Amino acid sequence: MDKAERLQRIEQFEKRFNRLNIIVSAVMLGVSLYFLSTWSPYSILLPGVALLYATWLEWKKMRLQQSFNESTRYHRLLRMDFTVMLISLMWFVILIGMHFNGIDILPWMSWTLLIGGPCLILIPRWIDRKKSALDEHHVTSGEWTRANRERLKHTLDDFSRKGRKES
Repeated sequence: MDKAERLQRIEQFEKRFNRLNIIVSAVMLGVSLYFLSTWSPYSILLPGVALLYATWLEWKKMRLQQSFNESTRYHRLLRMDFTVMLISLMWFVILIGMHFNGIDILPWMSWTLLIGGPCLILIPRWIDRKKSALDEHHVTSGEWTRANRERLKHTLDDFSRKGRKES
């Protein structure tokens, strides 16, 4: 499967979950506004729910990408990329458990942001580079971003042309 086919399959994947992303975002916004108005201690769970949803989407995307290449090394890199996301979810659950047990999590959050933040950016980029070296048709996140930007640009250009023709 070449790069163009993969880009098309990823685009179909994104379109399939686009409506669900909007619904989940609206529900999260509504629930967060409710928790902000009531000052509920459960408001700390909202980022965890969002992270759980993002982890589920990442799982679905990993399953899609596994169909692109049959190599076990490629699959291992895909699982490693998903594991980074899963570890961040588990760490968040641990922090929530500490919070509800009365432990001050501010120092833990500071260390998490200081150490985990750069790791959550650099490790997936390194894995993406490894996948690119292993599979010549691998669509990197940067390539997908550029293709998506071009597609949206053409959509907006078509939309503005239609608006000018009608007026």
